[in-house]
Amino acid sequence: MVGARELPTGTVTLLFTDIDGSTELVKGLREHYHDVLASHRDLLRAAVAEHRGTEVDTQGDAFFVAFEQARDAAAAAVAAQRALGAKGWPGDVRVHVRMGLHTTEPHLREDRYVGVGVHRAARLCTAAHGGQVLLSGATAAIVEDELASDVKLRDLGEHRLKDIPRPERIFQLDALGLPQDFPPLRIAQVPLTGTLTTVFTDIRGARSHTAALGSEAFDALLVEYHRLMQRVLHDAGGREFEFAFDSAMAAFPTARHAALAAVAAQEALAQHDWPVAKPLEMTVALHSSEAGVGWLGPAVYRCAELCEVGRGGQILLSHATAALLGDQELGKLCVRAVGKARVGGEKQRVYELAAARSGRRLSRYFAPSQTL
Repeated sequence: MVGARELPTGTVTLLFTDIDGSTELVKGLREHYHDVLASHRDLLRAAVAEHRGTEVDTQGDAFFVAFEQARDAAAAAVAAQRALGAKGWPGDVRVHVRMGLHTTEPHLREDRYVGVGVHRAARLCTAAHGGQVLLSGATAAIVEDELASDVKLRDLGEHRLKDIPRPERIFQLDALGLPQDFPPLRIAQVPLTGTLTTVFTDIRGARSHTAALGSEAFDALLVEYHRLMQRVLHDAGGREFEFAFDSAMAAFPTARHAALAAVAAQEALAQHDWPVAKPLEMTVALHSSEAGVGWLGPAVYRCAELCEVGRGGQILLSHATAALLGDQELGKLCVRAVGKARVGGEKQRVYELAAARSGRRLSRYFAPSQTL
């Protein structure tokens, strides 16, 4: 703890950190945990000192630090994560530290800061995973033009932090050489209500890929595919993730968000380097329905039926989703009717996303163009 006169005043950026999975580390390292904790503190303090931070408090494996400049706080977080990643730890363990940053004007009372901003920074840290650095919208807006060339911001969307009344737009700090793919934030999400749109992805020709690669190699490919789809759909605002063999799904609060997520998923699949002789292709289907008891199963089933009549690279829409997108601003996209097809045993009108100017199918950009 430091004296009140030593703490920066006015607008400051607060950094909270703690070790993720510290209980497991204590159990695994036993008497050696004290040495690991001491080394962790030394590395963090060196990074904080190098970037002109002031240590406010330390309790157990948690740090609370203040910076006069937001760019210094971001630089210190990156430096600390790199130092932690490069450290050789006993027993080949890995020490993963989660971090949260928020820029605010806290009140100074004796030797500590108080105010909602302090709680916001702490909640950001709690929402992160080990190795992840989260920034509030306020901090991101300040540092976005002042980051090093090998450091970027990733927009994770709006989320509600525990006990914080206003939703927070959260950003992830991505630095070269550090992990960038993490599970969804550790935030208790408000249940989805109203009209939701389900996005369902389905790999085409799974059997032929299995035969060409062998079951073990194809299983590894599916794990990689599921991770890619989860990251892309999560970054686009998806919820309620489900995975089954060669399929992935997520629910979205609006049809527009779902449509943009579907395009992002197709682009990510096409750009990824897959260990297959011919390009990996998938069909994506969207269906909109009302949330309620047992709503997810029927929505996924309807999407799976749509995928059955599609081709690789297509993004197919049910009539319900197409109607919702009819008056939406979709930029370079448009909704196009492609005719009727037998879906679920009966003839139904099917739609797809197309390029707005040409009206051409998006599938031509992701896979060879084919028709229903």
